[in-house]
Amino acid sequence: METKKDLLEQLHRKMIEEIQDYAIILLDLDGTILSWNQGVEKIKGYTEDQILGQNFRIFYMPQDREAKLPEQLLELAKREGRAKHIGRRIRKNGTIFWGSVLITALHDDEENVIGFTKLTREVRDGQID
Repeated sequence: METKKDLLEQLHRKMIEEIQDYAIILLDLDGTILSWNQGVEKIKGYTEDQILGQNFRIFYMPQDREAKLPEQLLELAKREGRAKHIGRRIRKNGTIFWGSVLITALHDDEENVIGFTKLTREVRDGQID
């Protein structure tokens, strides 16, 4: 018999998985992708098998990786709880798009940072963040 807690956990998981207008990614402390939703495939073009275990740096432009922007965003989120950024990102097929990113630090019961969530949405002409 399914408990209320089980149902809530199932709904929570489905809520994240089935959102398609936002890429929702769970990262470890180093930026390794642990989990994702369907929006990642729609927006960035990667399937679950292709992206799990990769570092989220893969989504950033070469010059941003060279400047260590992904690491800076994780550090900012670690210090301030979250980090926002709008910039060019790369899809699996190599095409470039503008993405609005929000990285949020996740904490354990003692307030230690244990990972991050990363939300990305594609920004098109006329959209306001």
